[in-house]
Formats: sequence, C-alpha cells, structure tokens
Amino acid sequence: MQDFFSSNAVQFVWGLSAFVVFVLILVKLGVKQVLAAVDAREAKIAADLKEAEDTAARAKKVQAELEAKMKGAEHEIQGMMAEARRDGEAHKIKMIEQGRAELDDLRHRALREIEAARHAAIVGLRKEIAEISVTIAEKAVAVRLDQAKHEELVVAAIDAFEAQNHGAR
Repeated sequence: MQDFFSSNAVQFVWGLSAFVVFVLILVKLGVKQVLAAVDAREAKIAADLKEAEDTAARAKKVQAELEAKMKGAEHEIQGMMAEARRDGEAHKIKMIEQGRAELDDLRHRALREIEAARHAAIVGLRKEIAEISVTIAEKAVAVRLDQAKHEELVVAAIDAFEAQNHGAR
C-alpha cells in the first residue's frame, strides 16, 4: 500500500489541490450567488406569506363588515315590514270607514227618495180624491158648481181624508 501512496502521491496532491482550487472558485463565485438566490427566495416567500396574512386579515375585516351590514339590513327590512303592516292596517281601516260612510250616504239617499216618492204618492192621491169628490158632489147636487165652491169642496174633502188617515194610524 505504501507503494501505492508513494507512486500516486504526486497525483494525489495535484488532484487534491485541483479539487481545493475548484471548491474555492465555487465558493468564491457560486456560493454567493446560490446564497443570494436562497436569500431572495426566502425573502419572497416571507413577503408572500406576509401578503397572504394581510389579505386574510383584510378578508376577515371585510367579512365582519359585511355581516354587520347584513344584520343592519335585516333589522331595516324588519322595520320596513312592520311599517308596511301598520300602513296596510291603517289603509284597511280607512277603506272600511270610507265604505261605511258610503253605505250611510246610500241609506240616507234611499230614505230621501222613499220620502219623496211617498210625498208624490200623497199629492197624487189627494188630487185623485179631489177629483172623485168633485164627481160625487156634482152628481149629488146635479148642478155644476162654480170655481170657488169647487175649491172649497176639494179642500174639505182633502182635510177629511187626512183626518181619517191620521186617525187610522
């Protein structure tokens, strides 16, 4: 084995020194770039992580704001619904009162019309009674009466009829 080392020692030293020089060159040139790349990658990951955390925090804040707005909107909707119910009830009451007023007006109008028809019937009946009375009186007297006597008999017949109708009631 010693032979092996002595004959290969020069090659070994040259190989070892070339390896050391190669490692030193790599360390001088490559390690700085690799370390810089690793550091840059680490910084980018840290920045992305920080950005993700900030985004998550903003999302939670926005979600909380939206939930608060939703609760406010629900409360507002409930208030609007209650107001609409109150307005509906008020409108319903108003319409019922308006309907009752219209019914009262119709009833009063019908009563007035009935009273007018009753009055017209009484006037017509009086006229008819007067004519019948005159006819009867003419036949009874068998003489044509003058205008003044005629009116006196008509008034007397009407008064007698009214007295009889009021007494019958």
